[in-house]
Amino acid sequence: MADIHVNNLVFHMSKIQAELDETKRKLKQEKEEKERVLTRLSTIAGSKLTHNNPGIADLSDKNRPQKLGEYFSELYDNEWTEAVSGLTEGHGEEAAIQLLRDVLKCIAIKTKEWASKQYKSLQEALFQRDLRESEAGGFVVIYKKITELQKEVAKLSIANAKRWLKEDEEFRATYKDVLSFGEPYIDRSVELCWTMQIQDPPMHLEFDSSADIDKSVFRLFTRNGNTLDFVVWPALMLHENGPLVHKGVVQPLPKKKEDRKT
Repeated sequence: MADIHVNNLVFHMSKIQAELDETKRKLKQEKEEKERVLTRLSTIAGSKLTHNNPGIADLSDKNRPQKLGEYFSELYDNEWTEAVSGLTEGHGEEAAIQLLRDVLKCIAIKTKEWASKQYKSLQEALFQRDLRESEAGGFVVIYKKITELQKEVAKLSIANAKRWLKEDEEFRATYKDVLSFGEPYIDRSVELCWTMQIQDPPMHLEFDSSADIDKSVFRLFTRNGNTLDFVVWPALMLHENGPLVHKGVVQPLPKKKEDRKT
């Protein structure tokens, strides 16, 4: 009889242990599911917060806007300076400066076009159509992924952009001297302009200055003055109509010409 009681007790204990194990398993499963949901919600919230919001920077990104401002300054100090030196003998300094400015403007326009086309192609590949603006809000996380994908393949995209540019007959004919004396300047300009275009939102180069120089946006080149002669180097903005990241450079009119204008 005692054996029967012991066996019953063992059976009940085993049953209770099995139920306890099953309860623990379900609790663990529910906890993991809850964590997955919270992680997903956090990702969605983070994507909505950062999508088209350049004010929130990813400090781990070596190509975040502030770093691009530093690289853009280095382009002016290094490759631009060397290219001006090489072109000045045949063109004169002012013409050389304006030629290099126009090259950069051309590259900025073309990389904007190519990067936008790439983004749209990726979007259409995912959705099989071009989304209406009213639908876009529901796919913020996916839009963020498209931007991330563009960044992941940027090295290949930049190599293609350099090749497309140098195969462009109009570009080759117009800027053949820059290709001869300033190819490193062209290459680095493509790298930076492409990287600026795949920011979220894209960064913006401001090539235009009012006749009355805005010294909060542009610094002066080799002359003092308040009236614009020509733009030497564009200002870099966080996005179009956005805050300044790096000042541009302008050459004021000589003092006598400025006095005559006033």
